[in-house]
Amino acid sequence: MAFTTAPRPVVLFDLDGTLLPLEMKPFTEAYFETLCGRFPQFNPQDVVKAVWAGTGAMVKNDGSRTNREAFAAVFSQALGVDYYDQEPEFLDYYAKEFQRCVDVCRPSELSRKIVTTLQDKGYTVAVATNPIFPEIATLSRLRWAGLEDVEFPLVTTFETSTYAKPNPDYYRQVCARLDVQPGDCILVGNDVLEDGAAQSLGMEVLLIADCLVNEKQLPTEAFSMGSLEDLLAWAEALPSA
Repeated sequence: MAFTTAPRPVVLFDLDGTLLPLEMKPFTEAYFETLCGRFPQFNPQDVVKAVWAGTGAMVKNDGSRTNREAFAAVFSQALGVDYYDQEPEFLDYYAKEFQRCVDVCRPSELSRKIVTTLQDKGYTVAVATNPIFPEIATLSRLRWAGLEDVEFPLVTTFETSTYAKPNPDYYRQVCARLDVQPGDCILVGNDVLEDGAAQSLGMEVLLIADCLVNEKQLPTEAFSMGSLEDLLAWAEALPSA
């Protein structure tokens, strides 16, 4: 497999499973194990259900409020507490126990090489990760990927986004914040549904096969697909922007 996609001036990157190689099942298990340990006053099953309910609210967000607000409303109702009262504990959890989740990830030196190669050639590179995590958790995962000191014009988080993947409006919002058109963009991701949705707007979608997610067994013939090594070779072969 190899990428032969023609260049476009903007390259958007997913994070989990793309710039940060990981398998979602062990990552999710580690996340909930460490998170529930921070909230021993609640039944762990109730915490898990409340988080998933809040996540569902973010996925269905219609743009009328931030994803943080959508999560807070449904989480609060599901667990019977005010999320905002608990938020300091959540943020402290992300600063501490959440950091252990790196142990189930497989960071690759290739990610930094790919990003810096594109930036050095003059391409606009942004992080279009599904904005269902707060900024502190997103920046942590970028650090695990070896990108903590790389400057990006945009990193999407739940504090500032009002849509989530696979809603095409999420990608429209990313373009609006970067002041670019979807046709200017290449999206690099690993989820056929969530990242593949960008193709409906005219974005070119490149799928990283190393940690491919395709739960609905959707067709993949319309996408270019390859490994992170293939992507680095593609980036190195590109002309300057």
